[in-house]
Amino acid sequence: MLAIDTNVLIRLFVNDNTPQHALVKSFFSKLGLGEQVFVSLVVTTELVWVLESAYGFDRESIAEMIGLLLEAEQVSLQKSNAVYCALQMYRRGADFADALISALSEDAGCTATLTLDKRAVIKARMTHLG
Repeated sequence: MLAIDTNVLIRLFVNDNTPQHALVKSFFSKLGLGEQVFVSLVVTTELVWVLESAYGFDRESIAEMIGLLLEAEQVSLQKSNAVYCALQMYRRGADFADALISALSEDAGCTATLTLDKRAVIKARMTHLG
């Protein structure tokens, strides 16, 4: 299995560089039956951040893109259950990184994720320290 970096997914979702977009689409089309690419949690989190900050995509568009990755047979998303859970919180207004931290903590069996961020308490199911 091969892993892919954030810029590969950016080129796939954002056609702002035609040659690179074509290269990425060609790569995915040549994957054999049952072949997958690995997308790490760092890449997933960075993808959301880049789409928000550099490209100005809205929350719903980004959520759709992450949803496509979760559903794609050619993609093996690290901790996909936690990403799915984080995606639900993100759709309800949580910061994606906070939501993923919370979801991964739950996945690890933690009873709470402590934070000083009041928004994360409200939107990402964290517990305020103090």
